Amino acid sequence: MGNIMQRAMLAKARACGGENGPTMLCALALTLTFSEYWLLNYSAFPLFDLIFIWTREVSACVGGAALAAIAVLSFWRSRPLDGRIFTWGVVFLMAVGGALCAAGTLCESVFLTVAGASLVTVGGGLANICVGLACTGLTLRRAGIVVVWSYVASFVLRGLFRILPLEANLAMFLLFPIGAVALSARLSLRVRDFSSSDSPAQISITSPGSFVPFGHQVFISLVVFRFVYGYSLTFGEVDRVPVVAFSALAALCAVAVYVFASSKPLSSDGLFRVSILVSVAGFLVLSITGTPRDALASSLLSAGTGIFEILMYYVLIAIGAKNPTGALSVFAWGNAMASWGTILGAVFGRVTNEAYRTDGTVLAIISAAVVFVLVAYVLFVLGTFSFSKTIESVLPSVDVKVVEGKEGGGDEGSLEERCSRLAADACLTEREREVFLLLAHGRNARYIQETLVVSYNTVKTHVSHVYAKLGVHSHQELIDLVESKG
Repeated sequence: MGNIMQRAMLAKARACGGENGPTMLCALALTLTFSEYWLLNYSAFPLFDLIFIWTREVSACVGGAALAAIAVLSFWRSRPLDGRIFTWGVVFLMAVGGALCAAGTLCESVFLTVAGASLVTVGGGLANICVGLACTGLTLRRAGIVVVWSYVASFVLRGLFRILPLEANLAMFLLFPIGAVALSARLSLRVRDFSSSDSPAQISITSPGSFVPFGHQVFISLVVFRFVYGYSLTFGEVDRVPVVAFSALAALCAVAVYVFASSKPLSSDGLFRVSILVSVAGFLVLSITGTPRDALASSLLSAGTGIFEILMYYVLIAIGAKNPTGALSVFAWGNAMASWGTILGAVFGRVTNEAYRTDGTVLAIISAAVVFVLVAYVLFVLGTFSFSKTIESVLPSVDVKVVEGKEGGGDEGSLEERCSRLAADACLTEREREVFLLLAHGRNARYIQETLVVSYNTVKTHVSHVYAKLGVHSHQELIDLVESKG
């Protein structure tokens, strides 16, 4: 499967002019997606809030739910989702959603405004998925450079958005996702690299190391630190419009220059530490000054959350590149978690603003509490967790090379004898021996499930026990172990 992906990307790279062609297309597409998200909060939502104050909260929840549904569907669906559904889906959602938003604003209709905002939010999320999948064709070093410089470019564009009329910003907000998916389509977008009829859920039984579970610390951290991002967007806002701290550009440019000059791929753990350090510094300044208008605090928080935004996209791209079979569910679930974390942080930021108007000391107290919670989370929850090690631990999902003679004619008896000796040494139960023998014959999880007439979860449990007792981590390792006893 990995070879299929590599050949497709290599052919497209040559068509686009070597490696630089796809790199530039990915950079432009990412810049558009980063800019679209800012325009959503900077231009669109403040306008929608005049009609209904909870428009952004409702639309963000709908967007997060839609992305989570796509993640679950793509993980359990046997047939791959067609990439054209995503491409044309973005066009449809942005066009219809934009029309509903315009009608709702003109008619002052809450229903039309919320419906339109929800559709464009889902469209923007789909565009993020398409761009992320397209970027998985890059090497990790190029992916890191592209993500960092694209974010810096989108940050610079915020200055342009400030001087443009509202109508121009709204037009770009609707057109940028469409442009992003159009660029992704030029990179032979594939929503799943898939050569068998098995779903990623079935493949994950025999190749658990190839998939990152939905409850993994990677996704939990997205909720936690996107909460900080949402908080930084809304606290101290003026007329529901986020504050633009352009001084944060210095720190972001420093990171971009370092990544470009380095000969190694981007260090996700190093980026995470810098993000935490800068964000905590911002909250400490807030706790000292006690005012949301502090320029230094705004700059530090914007830089810290921006660096984590870079980290999030890079980690999702790196994981998706290691195992294209599960890339769609990774991007969809990651963006869903980020969406929910952002909206929780945004609501908390507005609560802080209201409390600050009543009591000026409350901001200092809340800021100190956030610092305490962040530090406690890093020390006691994350602990020894490593983004870099997580990326390295993801194994490519590949077709196994079965022991010779598996289909009759050959040393079949010898294969069973090997399995019997290994099963005895590992103290496998009778049912685990049956599962082990089928795995040794190269059978997949669905075949085992149908042959033994057991449930998906039962097969998953038996396979995990067999792997643990034999000391292997993948289907291919199990087959190699059996073959080594020949």
